[in-house]
Amino acid sequence: MTKPVSSVPYSFASQTSTIPLSYLDTDFGALVTDLNDLNNYSNYVADTGSANVIVLNYPAGISTSTIATGCQLQFVVAATNTGATTVTVQVNGTTILAATALILESGSALSSGTLVVGSIYGIIYNGSKWVLTGTGATGTGAVASGAIYINAQNISTNYTFPTGYNGESVGPITIASGNTVTVTTGCRWVIL
Repeated sequence: MTKPVSSVPYSFASQTSTIPLSYLDTDFGALVTDLNDLNNYSNYVADTGSANVIVLNYPAGISTSTIATGCQLQFVVAATNTGATTVTVQVNGTTILAATALILESGSALSSGTLVVGSIYGIIYNGSKWVLTGTGATGTGAVASGAIYINAQNISTNYTFPTGYNGESVGPITIASGNTVTVTTGCRWVIL
């Protein structure tokens, strides 16, 4: 015969106490909320929208209060964008954050081909807009289905090549007054 358990030990900091199981039974709502809090872990879903309209649909337990400055989301894009793009966040098909602009780290709107169908992207909420991460300050990188690599023509910040890395750019390249590009010993920067 099994004896019923009426309480379980738990530890808080260095103190151990016993609480009734009934406290846990009524508090699972808080646990579910914490597990579904977008700021507690990486969130990945498939975009269900169309070109220029990203729709991210998450499970229950997420609310508008969980989408705060710094909230990060990851998704696989459903369609290559053709221009400025928005992100809508839903929970089980109900919109909790309406279409909000998606911008580059530079603050500019996305241009055609920035998002490529089937590719995975990360975005961060800045309190009013979603920012596409990992694209560099000007949103440079692979476009046109990955066949063309674009780069800015002006460098307006200091940059030092990390040891063990090389770089390439298509010129002309202008380095703004007061800024420098340092090519670390053993590294190469090729300008075509």
